[in-house]
Amino acid sequence: MAGRIPESFIETLIERSDIVEVVGSRVDLKPAGRGEFKARCPFHDEKTPSFTVSSDKQFYHCFGCGAHGTVIGFVMEYDGLEFPAAIEELAARAGLEVPREGGHAPVRKNDRLYEALGAAQAWFRRQLGASEPARNYLKGRGFDKATVDEFGIGYAPDAWQALADELTAQGFRLDELEQAGLITRKQQRATDKFRDRVMFPIHDRRGRVIAFGGRALGERGPKYMNSPETPVFHKGRELYRLYQVRRGGLPKRLLVVEGYMDCAALFQYGFDNAVATLGTSVTGDHMELMFRASPVVVFCFDGDRAGRQAAWRGLEAALPVMRDNREVRFLFLPEGEDPDSLVRSRGQAELAERVDQARPLSSFFFDHLAEEVDMTSIDGRARMVAMAQPYLDKIPTGAFADLMRHELEKRAGHGGTSGAQPASNTPRRQPRGLDADRPLTPVQYAVALIVQHPALARDVPEDALDGPGGLRGVDFLRELIDFCRSRPHFSPAKLLESWRERPESQWLARLAGREVIEQQATPEEREMAMSAALAQTLARIRRQQIQTRVRELQQAQLREGGLDEIRTRELRRLLGQRMDEEL
Repeated sequence: MAGRIPESFIETLIERSDIVEVVGSRVDLKPAGRGEFKARCPFHDEKTPSFTVSSDKQFYHCFGCGAHGTVIGFVMEYDGLEFPAAIEELAARAGLEVPREGGHAPVRKNDRLYEALGAAQAWFRRQLGASEPARNYLKGRGFDKATVDEFGIGYAPDAWQALADELTAQGFRLDELEQAGLITRKQQRATDKFRDRVMFPIHDRRGRVIAFGGRALGERGPKYMNSPETPVFHKGRELYRLYQVRRGGLPKRLLVVEGYMDCAALFQYGFDNAVATLGTSVTGDHMELMFRASPVVVFCFDGDRAGRQAAWRGLEAALPVMRDNREVRFLFLPEGEDPDSLVRSRGQAELAERVDQARPLSSFFFDHLAEEVDMTSIDGRARMVAMAQPYLDKIPTGAFADLMRHELEKRAGHGGTSGAQPASNTPRRQPRGLDADRPLTPVQYAVALIVQHPALARDVPEDALDGPGGLRGVDFLRELIDFCRSRPHFSPAKLLESWRERPESQWLARLAGREVIEQQATPEEREMAMSAALAQTLARIRRQQIQTRVRELQQAQLREGGLDEIRTRELRRLLGQRMDEEL
């Protein structure tokens, strides 16, 4: 079992990862001053860009919803990855291999399932090489070797316990294989889940095998079968081949088909941007995953009744996440055709033309409703408004929602009433105490300066915060200065990642996004201005420390009717120091 990722590697990764480049590959960034870029926030709906990315700080911040963080945090939030997965994603982008520290980390809950599924995939691949009927089937379907290898296609032989015997011999327990969806057990007898099927591995967003899809070679059982739901596989939250599509770079548009055979055929004919659902209707989670990969999603369905029903369910899932910079289109194929058959019979050029001409969501939506009513009568048009209303209420506030109501008014003579937006579209509130327009305390301001330029700590005197009085936050500021004094080379991003597990990490991240000093002509002038601001702030903190202790002693004097000799001398000394500070 691999150990934890060394801190030194995380520092190196941050150095090698340009946050502007990483964010810019997912969000349309525009220059907004020296080293600053702006965009509409990808984490909430907004009309005016409030999402900023700083190349100097290697940090992003949204003044609208409060989202903020480093390049690692952005990949975690935007791609929906856990910390280790985000590290691996960025490392692959930077051409680095993720090292692990010596020793063994605790075994995570589902590690054995991933290992079993990976071992099953390797075994299925070997079985394909040994099965002439399976290879002939793939050749008969028109798949070349490059496509078979790209998709990792394998074969599950026509045997009751072949996979179970192989994996138990490798040390896996039957209960682990059952949890992974590879076998079924009845009365302690293990039976392979997949038999006599061409096997397609299904990967998660980290590239791990989490399930399989199998196409039967014979007549036994259903033609297509997917793994059951398991602790690592949830059909409503996964898309077939999304990992591979994203690995090749974010496409301008995503083509969504109904099966893995369609994906393979399209890939062979030059469409490397196709993904598929996994035996379930399109969900809101699916839509978010798709839009994180591309701003344009094209559903490709059969033109029959079942295909149109599937398309409508996709539309219903899309409406609640339709922000202004997102687009959904629908391509309906001729009767009796699917993407696999059409691209093979009519060629790549015709399918590409059909994709270009796919119907916009708005057109499909209103045409579909119009088919249900008599649009020549007032009654029918009123019914159309009533039918459209609940769907339009699901659309987040913005230009798309406004234009949809305008289109309804054009078609039916009435745009409906504007309903309340779902709570999920409400921007996240700034945590209390650090609102963007609320002045910072001197301690908070000093922390913000150091977070944004850790090298400032190098010149802070050792006794700068040794004043009297228990001023809130001073102990933390002292710890931060000590930490940065020994790491003056740290960037803000490195500092934040080093403190990720600390309870103060979110507070530090918010301060890193605050504007603490006016823009200067050069970085050198900015550093000088920040250094002067920090010196003045530390002096102010010292005055506050003195004032706090003076107040404590004076209150004790009133409460006790006087002070002992030691505290009396301390009060006189502090009053003198306060006078000197004021002078």
